[in-house]
Formats: sequence, C-alpha cells, structure tokens
Amino acid sequence: MLQPPQFLASNLAQGIRAPGRRSGFTLIELLAVILIIGILATFLIPKIPFIQERAYITACRANLGEIGKGLLAYQSRFDGMPREGGAKFFCVLIKQDLIWENTPKSARGLTCPGVDYNALPGLQGLEEEQWYADYDSVDGTYTAYAGRDVKEYGFRRKVLSGKQVLVADDNDPENNHKSTTLALMGDWTVREYDMATLKDKKMIDVEEEVLLVGPESPVEELQKLSLD
Repeated sequence: MLQPPQFLASNLAQGIRAPGRRSGFTLIELLAVILIIGILATFLIPKIPFIQERAYITACRANLGEIGKGLLAYQSRFDGMPREGGAKFFCVLIKQDLIWENTPKSARGLTCPGVDYNALPGLQGLEEEQWYADYDSVDGTYTAYAGRDVKEYGFRRKVLSGKQVLVADDNDPENNHKSTTLALMGDWTVREYDMATLKDKKMIDVEEEVLLVGPESPVEELQKLSLD
C-alpha cells in the first residue's frame, strides 16, 4: 500500500539527517575558543578594579547630588545652611525626618557607596534606620563623607558660589575611591579632584596615595571641611 506523502515526510524528518551535518565542536574549534577567551581575559581582568572604581565614583556622584538637593531644600525651608559642621552638616537632613524620611535608602545616601559600611565604627551593629537616629552622637565615624566646617568657615551670604565646598569624600585610605575625590560645591555641582591631574600640577606629592581633606589638605577649598 502506498503511504501518504505526509507520513513519508515525517519519517524523513525524524530518521534522515542531511549529509554533512554534525554535532559538537572539533578540537581545533575548542582550542580557538579557549584562545579567544584567554586573549579577552588578558585585556579585561586588569581593568576590573578601574571599572569597579568608576562605578563607585558614579554612585558617589549621585549621592552627593541628592545631598545637594536636600541642602537646597533645607536652605529654602530655614533660610540658611545648617549651623553644625562636619558629619552633622549634612546628616541633619535625616534628623527626625526633617528633610528626608529615615529610610534605608536615605541612610545609605549619607555615606560613600564605595565604602564598606561595617568599616565605619559608628554604624557597626546597627540597622540602617538606626544609623543616624541619634543625631547628637553623629560624627566622622558614621560616614565616609566630610562636611563643611561651619564653625571656622561659616556662610556670610545666603547665595553660595562654586568656590565653596559643602561635602566631599573623606578619603580614608581603607575606603572610598582613591583615584578621584568628589566634592559638592556651593553652586550644587559635583566637582572631581583627580589624583593624577593634581600630581601633574604638583599640587600634591607624587608619592601620595589619597587626597587629604580637612585642615591639612593641599587643596584650599578642601581645607574647609571637617571629619567630626
């Protein structure tokens, strides 16, 4: 009996392979793939720390931008900048939900994302909502940022300028992103201080690994920050 064309087509699809078809890779193809992966790894692996640092810098820039918005809201509400310096200068934003609600996201926004939170003594053993709940205890051990030293360098005018630094990385040698220091300025922009550029300009010693902030900083505007 003759079989229907549909049945024959099904048998052919299931039982007959097209000539020249094969499965898997040959040894030469596998070696070629391994060689390509090795070449890519040679070029990419050394760049991983740089890529990671740039990611931290980008996240830190976003943090400082949000702190700038918070301080601008504070200035509008209270007709001036915070009166306490150091860490309290910007951590006041979360004081009793003054400007920001005390949420984990807000708490993380008050320190550099490139830092290990457990490395900050003030935060150890605390949940994020507790980090800045006791505002009176907040000091430089609670954050990886330094705030304006209001006691020594207060604001004479309500209109701030791009020459005035408000908040910046404290650049603890064990934390932060070492190649670049970020600073929130009085015109609400975030400025980058690149270590390589500062060394080229001989503003810092070529042997220095981090850019100091505070009274000992080689950059004048960064001298007006406090870690307390």
